[in-house]
Amino acid sequence: MRSELETAQNGIRIINDVYNANPTSTTAGISSLKAIDCSGRRVAILGDMLELGPTVIKAHETVLNQCFDARIALIALVGKRFLAAAENVNIAGNANVICSLDVNSLAQQITSILRSTDVVLVKGSRGMQMERIVDGIKST
Repeated sequence: MRSELETAQNGIRIINDVYNANPTSTTAGISSLKAIDCSGRRVAILGDMLELGPTVIKAHETVLNQCFDARIALIALVGKRFLAAAENVNIAGNANVICSLDVNSLAQQITSILRSTDVVLVKGSRGMQMERIVDGIKST
């Protein structure tokens, strides 16, 4: 679950990096997503980065700005830290951003809109259980 490139039966390519997350590793994941060959959309599904201390919301805001700088087509966020950051940078409600507090709810939402040509980064701290989203993508 560390930067494993997988292809689901439906054709969606997944960068499965759900083992852990911090600003450095998440930035690296976004860079990988940006660099990978893709005929569809680049999608970043990001769960909260836990245990960051007092700069936690600022770190999440920085990651969101990196997603926009990388021109990620669709960003899906799960967790209270990313949702607070999304509000702070005024992207909550953006048509290209999906927000959820619950990983299972996000898994249902995202799997219904992914396409077989998409490349998806799934990244988040271990405590966020982001593997549920990877499992959901693989089962569609």
